Amino acid sequence: MAEYIYVFPILIMLIMGAIQFGFIYQTKATLNYATFNATRQGAMNNGSMAAIVDGLTSGMMPLFTHSSSTGGTRDMKLLKNAWKAANDQMSDPKLTMITIVNPTSAALSAYQSKSESGSEIPNDNLMYRSTDISGGGMNIQDANLLKVRVTYCYRMAVPIINKLIFNLAIDPPPTPVIGKTAADMLASEGGGSTSKRCTGIDGEYRIPVTSEAIVRMQTPFKNPGKWVGP
Repeated sequence: MAEYIYVFPILIMLIMGAIQFGFIYQTKATLNYATFNATRQGAMNNGSMAAIVDGLTSGMMPLFTHSSSTGGTRDMKLLKNAWKAANDQMSDPKLTMITIVNPTSAALSAYQSKSESGSEIPNDNLMYRSTDISGGGMNIQDANLLKVRVTYCYRMAVPIINKLIFNLAIDPPPTPVIGKTAADMLASEGGGSTSKRCTGIDGEYRIPVTSEAIVRMQTPFKNPGKWVGP
């Protein structure tokens, strides 16, 4: 009985931790697909940030769909609600950061003069174009590769474990205090800097999850409106 009393709390913490990391892994896997979907949407729509956000929303919908029913108007309503919930979070700069890593604004400035419109990176006859690095630190073939990085702040839902991960890994106290125990550190709310990513969001415990994807442009790349969004 004595050994059981000592081991039981540790066992419960391990089980709860495994459940929480399972949820984080599910979010990471969903974000990987959603980022690819967003990058593909951008590649087909001149690198538009609006198209990237729309593709990301569609890819993240499974995280916000909570039903096993099939068919009928009930499913349509669930899908609409899931899309709205996903879009609200993908469009919130506090929760999501989308960065167009490639091509750069320097590459757009360097190659847009070679296009017919004068405002885009040429996308035609790439195999016959020069491979010299003549602008933006890359050749025109590399400038037609769209690379997008997405960082999403996932809300951890498992009690105790969410606060443990957040206060020890995401936003730890700025300096350790001699004599303070782990329990004391966990009891302090906002001990670290709220300027860090995924901190200071209405008292929620969130962890940043990041994914990247690269897709060759299917349309000429134009000014996306925003290089860092949404």
